[in-house]
Amino acid sequence: MFRIKITFLLLFTLTFSFSQSKDVEVTQLSINSNLDHFAARVVGDKVFFSHNLTTKRGRPIKDKYSGFVYGIYEGEMSKDGEIINSKPIVKTELGQFNMSAATYSKDGKFMYFTSNHSGKGSNKLKGIETYNLLIQRAEYVEGKGWTNFETLPFCKPNNNFAHPALSPDGNTLYFIADIRGTKGKSDLYKVSVSNHKTYGEVTKLSETINSSRTEIFPFVSADNVLYFTSNRRYGKGGLDIYSYDLESSDPEQIPVSLETPINSPGDDFSFFLNDDLTTGYLSSRRLKGAGGDDLYYFSKF
Repeated sequence: MFRIKITFLLLFTLTFSFSQSKDVEVTQLSINSNLDHFAARVVGDKVFFSHNLTTKRGRPIKDKYSGFVYGIYEGEMSKDGEIINSKPIVKTELGQFNMSAATYSKDGKFMYFTSNHSGKGSNKLKGIETYNLLIQRAEYVEGKGWTNFETLPFCKPNNNFAHPALSPDGNTLYFIADIRGTKGKSDLYKVSVSNHKTYGEVTKLSETINSSRTEIFPFVSADNVLYFTSNRRYGKGGLDIYSYDLESSDPEQIPVSLETPINSPGDDFSFFLNDDLTTGYLSSRRLKGAGGDDLYYFSKF
C-alpha cells in the first residue's frame, strides 16, 4: 500500500450493520506475491492496479527514505475476477517515480494518481523534511499512452494530497489531505472538476465522515455511496472499510463498517465496486495472504 508514513492506530467501527449480502464471496487473486498489489480499478475492459517497481532480479525498488516506489499496471479481467496478462502502463514521462492509487474517467481518457513532489517540503506528519505526496492528472492519447502529466494546482509541497477518486459523473474529485483544519492524521476532501482542466475550491467532508484518526482511500460507487478506509476506534482489524450514502437526507447518518468477509481482523482498504453493484475488488493484509498487500475479488455483494 502506498503509505503516507503515519502510525495507524486501532480503528473505530460502528455497531450498525451495512446492507451487504450475507452471501458475499471473497477470493484472493493468483497475481498476488510477497510484493504489494493494491488499488484495483476496472475501466472498460481493463483492470488497473498498483504494484512495486522492481529491479531486473525482481527486487522492490526503494527511495532514499527506504520507502517503496510503485507503478501502475494494467491487465485483463477473467470471468472469475482474476487479473491476467498484466504489464506496466505505457507513459511518456520517463524515469522511475511513484504512481499509485489512481482513478479514471469513465471513458478512460483521464487518470488521476498519487505521486510525490520533486522538491522538499515541511512534513507535518513527521516533523521532518521529505517529499510529500501529491495528485497528478494524465491524459491517454492513442499511439502515445499516458501523457500530458500535470500536478493539480491545489497540491502544495508542505502538505500531503493522495488517493484521488472521481465521482460517477466525473464532476467531483475526492481525495485525502493533511492541510490546515484536518481533524485526524488525514481527512477526506473534495473539489469540483471541469473538463479535467480546472478545479474549484477544496472542501473538507463533514465531521461525521471524518474522525480524529485517519481516513484514506475514498471511492464513490455508481449509486453514489462513498466507501473509504479508516482506523477509527472499535474496528474489526487494523484498517476497515466504511460506507456513507451521499444521497441520504438523514441528518443523523453515520459511516457504517462493512461486514465480514469484506472487513477482516487484518488491514482492509481501497474498496472498489463495479457498476453492477455486486462485484469488485478490495486490498487487504489478512491472514493466509501472499505476504504483501494483496488483491481480492468479491462477488454477491
